[in-house]
Amino acid sequence: MKNTTKIFDLFERSLTGPIMTEKDFDMKCVSVGIAKAVKKYDITFDDKHIINQDDALADRVWEAAVEFLAECGVYHQDTSRIIKFSRQEIEDALRDAPSEVRLGNGTDTVVERWRSVDDERPPLNAGSPVGTPIANKYFVPVMQSYIKEPMVDVTTGATLETVGGMEIRTRSALEILAAWEEVQLIKHAAQMAGRPGMPYIGVQMSVSDVGHISAAGRGDYPSGYTHTLGIISELKSNNEIFNKLAHSIMQGGIIDPYANPIYGGLGGGKEGQAVLLTAEMIALSVFFMSACNGSSPTHPVFFNDTTKDLLMYQSLSYQAIARNSHILTNLTLTPVGGPGTKKLLYECVAFGTMCSKSGLTRVLGPRSATGVISGHMTGLEARFHGEVMHAATKIDRVAADKIVKKALSMYEDKMGEHEFGKPFWELYDVEKVTPNKEWLDMYQEVKEEVAGWGLPL
Repeated sequence: MKNTTKIFDLFERSLTGPIMTEKDFDMKCVSVGIAKAVKKYDITFDDKHIINQDDALADRVWEAAVEFLAECGVYHQDTSRIIKFSRQEIEDALRDAPSEVRLGNGTDTVVERWRSVDDERPPLNAGSPVGTPIANKYFVPVMQSYIKEPMVDVTTGATLETVGGMEIRTRSALEILAAWEEVQLIKHAAQMAGRPGMPYIGVQMSVSDVGHISAAGRGDYPSGYTHTLGIISELKSNNEIFNKLAHSIMQGGIIDPYANPIYGGLGGGKEGQAVLLTAEMIALSVFFMSACNGSSPTHPVFFNDTTKDLLMYQSLSYQAIARNSHILTNLTLTPVGGPGTKKLLYECVAFGTMCSKSGLTRVLGPRSATGVISGHMTGLEARFHGEVMHAATKIDRVAADKIVKKALSMYEDKMGEHEFGKPFWELYDVEKVTPNKEWLDMYQEVKEEVAGWGLPL
């Protein structure tokens, strides 16, 4: 069934599904449902390992997630109804989901393909400062620093701080103008870096539907760019999200949504999070007709995804998906450390190794310094992260687990220290768009150190 047919079915279910208050959906469907699934399928972690080593456990997480999603459904806030698909409908949709997608244009085209656990092919490296604020004058050189890196396959934009010298306001003409400026500047940066067809994930500036629908129109938005949209935690949608979805479908766009489960929230601890994250990736594929399925889980205190617990449940969840389906999956790396710090590079080692061994098809970032410090981003950390993911394909899961634990030991007890590093213009020659000696020397030092641990960089 084509997406243009499926979206009418989706809309109809949002108008005719069971009525429930949002609070009851949160507690009775999500929270109780996850706890029930965790208990029924005996989802328990072996804390000796960060990268999951138990294939049977991964398969139980998958079964728990499919059963939970069929019982829970997705909540539509504007109609107060639950959109439901049966288990058979979910399994049929997963069977028909794409196992590969072409991104970008011309000689810069890449193909994102399903990867197995322990796959010898690395994930695509979506090198980007995704969502991190940047002064407008630095946007193009910053994005050039990522796009020019041979290790970077795909990119997406930093967040412009202003448009026309004014603070951007959502659902206003300023948002529309900022979204258009983002797309135009990305295309200019790609041209300047010599990769005009580089795949791009957009539109990052657009929080609401108005900016997305305007800037992601076919007139100025190439067919090889993806259409990204987020669903509401946990397992919720609304008319605004449906508007983006309908527009993307009618454009024939590559639908590339994300869902970010809240750690410690309705899904509880890491056992429940593993099931919830798996269910949300399935929901993106089945309910939102995605080509790719992304997430960026975040720690509620440190605002990163490189803590031990988050690494553990992300590894288990994506192994469950890779072992039991052929859907495409991606994660965003959000480290605490900023550019010019060893902490950032160690976090890249832990996250990139985990992703490479756990079946991810694309990894986005690093969103350095938790993505909140203006200008704290450089292309060099994306180079290093890509090298880590490539190297990790050459070792087995047991060796990779030891590497991750070693990397974690280098920053775990310093998680609360705000080592945000230095901004782009202090670590790069802005005119030449090249890293300075200080940053290059640190990168090389850590690279040699990690190679000594057994990661063949």
